[in-house]
Amino acid sequence: MTHNRDPLPGTQSWPDETEFHLPDDHWPLPALAHTEKPHAEPDEASFAAVSRSSAYAGLRSSFRRFAFPMTVAGLTSYFVYVLLSIYAVDAMAKPLIGSLNVGMALGLFQFVVTYAWTAIYVNYASKRLDPTAQALKARLESGEIA
Repeated sequence: MTHNRDPLPGTQSWPDETEFHLPDDHWPLPALAHTEKPHAEPDEASFAAVSRSSAYAGLRSSFRRFAFPMTVAGLTSYFVYVLLSIYAVDAMAKPLIGSLNVGMALGLFQFVVTYAWTAIYVNYASKRLDPTAQALKARLESGEIA
């Protein structure tokens, strides 16, 4: 596999780094360096046109409808835990298993909740946000929007 070590057209040459002197079979980086095709740089008018498009408005609306309730739920979860640890000390100190008490279990559960919210967001973004964003990006880079 030959790695494309040449800079993109119009960019400066690569700095003289050790990795660039290695043979191809010892190249330490995956072949991700030049995955984007060269494209014209969108101008300010193109970005303004995108911001007025219905696709962009739909993308923002979809993100907001998802992000705001999830943010409220996340902050509520964290603040309930903090308030319980301040005002329900006896309940939080009750032992569950061995030296693990309710407070520690709820604290560890916050990690599970954070992971779940992250997984839910990644799934939502992959299915609903990314396709629209990719389509807008492609239109912007192709010069279709001006």
